[in-house]
Amino acid sequence: MQLISPPFLFFAAITLAVYYLLARKAQNIWLLAASYFFYVTISPQYALVLIAVTILNFYIGKKAASRAWLALGVGLNLVSFAALKLLSGPYGPRLLPVPPEALSLLLPIGFSFYILQAISYLIDIHNRQADSADDLVDFALYLTYFPKMLAGPIERPARFISDLRAVRRVDASALARGGGLILVGLLRKIIIADRLTSFLPPTIFSDPAAFSSLEKLIWLLVFTFGLYNDFAGYTSIVRGLSALFGIELSPNFRQPFFANSLSDFWTRWHISLSFWLRDYIFFPTRRWLIQRRWPQLPTILLPPLLTMLASGFWHGAYASVMVWGTLHGLYLVAEQLFKSSRPPSRIKDALSVLTVFSITTLTLIPFAASSLRTALVYFSGLFDFTTQITSTIPFIDLFAAALFTLWLDWQASRHAADAFFTKWTPRARAWGLVAALWLLIIFLGPQANVVTFVYQGF
Repeated sequence: MQLISPPFLFFAAITLAVYYLLARKAQNIWLLAASYFFYVTISPQYALVLIAVTILNFYIGKKAASRAWLALGVGLNLVSFAALKLLSGPYGPRLLPVPPEALSLLLPIGFSFYILQAISYLIDIHNRQADSADDLVDFALYLTYFPKMLAGPIERPARFISDLRAVRRVDASALARGGGLILVGLLRKIIIADRLTSFLPPTIFSDPAAFSSLEKLIWLLVFTFGLYNDFAGYTSIVRGLSALFGIELSPNFRQPFFANSLSDFWTRWHISLSFWLRDYIFFPTRRWLIQRRWPQLPTILLPPLLTMLASGFWHGAYASVMVWGTLHGLYLVAEQLFKSSRPPSRIKDALSVLTVFSITTLTLIPFAASSLRTALVYFSGLFDFTTQITSTIPFIDLFAAALFTLWLDWQASRHAADAFFTKWTPRARAWGLVAALWLLIIFLGPQANVVTFVYQGF
């Protein structure tokens, strides 16, 4: 069952209709049942893995105040995560004599997201930032809540479980906001991301030598705007859907193309993962080094490098993706070492935004490439300065997608917490509903070809 599909639309409508008729406790049980049903329809062979992770962490969480139990719980989660990442990646056949096609199926869908939530649950209990859940239903729903099951956001236990325990009221404002978020998510996914993705040559990131420098640059921009709108569109849709249940999900993006530094970029891009890595890897590593009086240079160097290496490994145990993480770690180190104390001028700030966009876009090459060698061929080919065009270039589509993306981000930057949705006039809301229904009818019809969300495979 895909997120944008007639079966999911029917499933969500039934789940909402029954949900509104129930009391809070029954609502949680109903949502948990719906979440497991949703997961079974997507990945039935791994439902037992999800149940095992849930039960194991629930009972270890009751003893996580003890350092030994914390180490056991976090260790089990990390070992299982690392093992599945390694076995399902390119090094799997070297570790197990199994065909690569079979090994690629080892990683349960959503595992990379819910395992981080399980780890933060145990650590936060140990650090007294959260209480252990008394109710298995609440904890299970924290891990398996279906709007965030496939690709996040990665939620923290204290706030999310507290919201599950509270009485939830869905008023007209919440409905308008939820509907607006879903509409914007559909626009990002269907109108921008899927449209751009449909133009990408299948071999652009596996055989870049067949394309000119100009083509490589254009296709890299197409990939960048497509990736962003795909993931931001997913997040917007699930946040909107969750708002209809009266449950707030964390934002995952905050206008990343407006970032004026690399550190600023990582407070805007995949925020829930970035902040998880910051709180559970970066800060503890730096604190440990400072407490042991390490020299200043390794104290500056090691935390961002380890953090971004972990980010690379989370995305996949591929050499090219690990290089992507390493590069971002080095950028953060360099930014810290050469940070200027002068207040930026408007011109300098604009140049900084352009520089950050250029760096992050170029660094997506190893992220997207099929191998590290292919990434090097792609990158070096950008500087051949060849301009012949042998493929169909969607100049107008790319230009329109970039403008529409920046306009959506600019609108979001002007209104905190997506508040501009609730300020729409009744007529605007009605037209928004019509637009959303039109998108669903057109793109969920018999000829529909909605592309699977990029991060759904994690």
